[in-house]
Amino acid sequence: MQSKELPDEALTGHTIDQSVTRDPSPNTSNSLGSTSPQGKNNKPDDPGNILRTKGSTHGAARFWEKVREAWKAVVRTLSLSLIVHAFQGVRHPLGRGLHEPTKIAVRHSRLIALLRNLVHLVPFGFALFEVILNWNVYYVGTEPYSTAVYQIIAKAHEVLIQASITTIIFSAIRRDLAHGKGLPFGLLFSGLQVSQLSYLWSVELWGAMRADFQRPLRKMGLFTLVVGGIMVAVASGPASAILLIPRVQLWPAGITHIWINATADQIWPARIDGTNIPETCSTVGLEASNVCPASEWYAVRDWLAVGTQMPSPSYQDRFRSGHASEIALLHGQSSTRNIYLGNALTDRRGPMPQVATTPQAVIADALTATASLWRLSLVNVTASAGHGSPLSDLSNSAHRIASNYSQPYSTAVCVPDQIKNESDSRKLAFPILPFTNPPSSVTRNQSYEIRGGSVEIIEHPYYSYYQLLDTPRDTQDRTLRWIELPGDLFNGSSIGAAILLPPHLYDSGYNVLLCNLAAGWSLSSLVVRSSPAGLGLAESTSEEGKKPTGQAVPISQSLTPRAYQSHETLGTVYDRPGFPNRSINISRSWAQYLDPSIEGFNTSLFNLLSRKHVEREDIGYETVDTTGLLVTLLLNGLARIGWGSTLQGEVRSVELNGEDGGLDGNYWLSGRGDVFENIDRTESQDWVTLRVDSSLEGYAYNTFTTPPRIAIAVLTAYCLLVAGHVLYTGVTGISSNCWDTIAEVTALAMNSSPTAALRNTCAGITELHIFKLPVRILVSKDEEGEGEHLELVFGTVDDEKMSERTIKANRTYGTLPRGVTEEGKKDI
Repeated sequence: MQSKELPDEALTGHTIDQSVTRDPSPNTSNSLGSTSPQGKNNKPDDPGNILRTKGSTHGAARFWEKVREAWKAVVRTLSLSLIVHAFQGVRHPLGRGLHEPTKIAVRHSRLIALLRNLVHLVPFGFALFEVILNWNVYYVGTEPYSTAVYQIIAKAHEVLIQASITTIIFSAIRRDLAHGKGLPFGLLFSGLQVSQLSYLWSVELWGAMRADFQRPLRKMGLFTLVVGGIMVAVASGPASAILLIPRVQLWPAGITHIWINATADQIWPARIDGTNIPETCSTVGLEASNVCPASEWYAVRDWLAVGTQMPSPSYQDRFRSGHASEIALLHGQSSTRNIYLGNALTDRRGPMPQVATTPQAVIADALTATASLWRLSLVNVTASAGHGSPLSDLSNSAHRIASNYSQPYSTAVCVPDQIKNESDSRKLAFPILPFTNPPSSVTRNQSYEIRGGSVEIIEHPYYSYYQLLDTPRDTQDRTLRWIELPGDLFNGSSIGAAILLPPHLYDSGYNVLLCNLAAGWSLSSLVVRSSPAGLGLAESTSEEGKKPTGQAVPISQSLTPRAYQSHETLGTVYDRPGFPNRSINISRSWAQYLDPSIEGFNTSLFNLLSRKHVEREDIGYETVDTTGLLVTLLLNGLARIGWGSTLQGEVRSVELNGEDGGLDGNYWLSGRGDVFENIDRTESQDWVTLRVDSSLEGYAYNTFTTPPRIAIAVLTAYCLLVAGHVLYTGVTGISSNCWDTIAEVTALAMNSSPTAALRNTCAGITELHIFKLPVRILVSKDEEGEGEHLELVFGTVDDEKMSERTIKANRTYGTLPRGVTEEGKKDI
């Protein structure tokens, strides 16, 4: 029969050394120690030489056998068997022995175990690369590859991760099948379900979870591996895509300090007087010098009086304005700023205070000039980072001063009152200023027909109502008179104002508005953004609660370059910092320059801006908010303090062929040091020094938002899973690559004995208890007792038989199973 032609190693499961049965070669020694007749030496051979010759032959054979086994392990692990077979002939022609050789089911070899882990090399390495890339923040450029390329790579990475996790799960399953107490039938194919999230709520898994097959800790570990592996495999694709596709962000593009030739007290004084104000500022025109506190008064006029509506032709002719701005744009030497004006919400009775702020002109000019120089330095940038265009003057950028910078804030509240007669000796009653004056400063409550009918007031200790009538004025104008407020009583206030109003027809007394004003320097951050269209506005945000530390605040993610958007306008709510931050005491001598005479109009600025109405073609007449006008005029003057100071130093340059090659963009963007040079260190000791952080919009990898952080957690979990598996297999040296495909498990099941435990399952399985059945792979003897094969065994097995039927490492299995008919043998 053909069965007698089977090789001995196929029947016994052991390899026979053929060298002991081979006839000696004519050129080798015989058993008597003499050479063959063809040899020249007839003396007996040294027995030691014979042993050394045999030892070297066996050593070489064992070495090449290990190489072949290692090669087979690598080919099987990397799923390259088909390619290998394509370059090989038919190893066993039909009619000459088995087509499928016997194989080792479980191997104990650290080398083979580590080689079988090569399947994890590419997905593990790429996952680690993505995690490190995003964790360390890597700037790609302004023009990355097509998103489709990244998506294809991410999909390929997902497939490799799923194959890797499948290998890990099957490794744990094989261990319990071959050496443990078995595992539930529902987990047998769990390694093939890594891409199916629905397996987590399938009857197979839940049936297996209810089985009692291992110690609780081992059972928990196995289910954690299966469930966690499936979740990681399903999430690996999106996670890889999130970390692989670069995201648009602002990235560090240089850090430098700037110097302004003025001291902090000169730019942010605690008390302001008119000492350094030119006398010419008492009368201004449309082209007033920026040194004057009332400069650019027409911008404030256009904003407050007209708003967003188009003015009438008579207004355009009178004020030389063809349109009205939604915000007040103030222009410095190189910067453009705006004024924020809004209401300050309060729960106290009385009128609502208004608050305003704007960037300091001298600081905004210095920052804008720095941003302009930064853009020019891009021309000489030669260093690149990533595969995109790293830098471009067409990219959006942001330049920020985030520490040691303060800007003016002003707030005010006004209440109407009346001077009864020329001898009214009552003390002026100013309304308390919420958020500024402490409640202990309140003198009394005074009734007004406004917001509840009662207002908390502070009486001035020196000024009486009748003294206001001494103010030179035209009775038909609105006349502004500044009044200094005692600091001990008006704690936090900067100055007071009394506005004499034109008389009403039926009023017997003199109408007046009494206003309490406060101003202060508050910590803020200042940003100048640039876009392909050029430099934008100098914009600021309050930094309430921060204290100057001398250290720059890192650029936050919120500084995303954007197109200009509308800002808070009159009547909106503005979240102002608490007062006092650094209060300012204002003298009357300086405040008078906020209300100069206007050339060509024979009136004061305040009267001109606070007329009862302005001709407009759409809505007729509109009343100007006097409180908003006061805080805006005060703010405009404060923001011009220190105007004559400028940015100092020269920007570091590069040499090209012995000549000046322009600004050193590489050094600036590297952030290695200050780019402004030739600063006199002695003279600049007391100068204002600010740090400018520049950032550039581009594509890069980061962990600033939640999605990449979650993606990193997913891939980190995968990396830990692989590392644990490799460590386990490397220490134990136990590995196998059997039964990880449906075909192999089907072949194993076909060669196994039927079991009554699977009765009525040929048309499907609906009961949970079937998946709870323990299953293991055990050794079975042939009927002839000449060899061993493996089979699936359901149900419990006696411990005595288990030791005899357990799979042995490094032993070959695969002989014919018992019960095979002659017809079956012929088929084989």
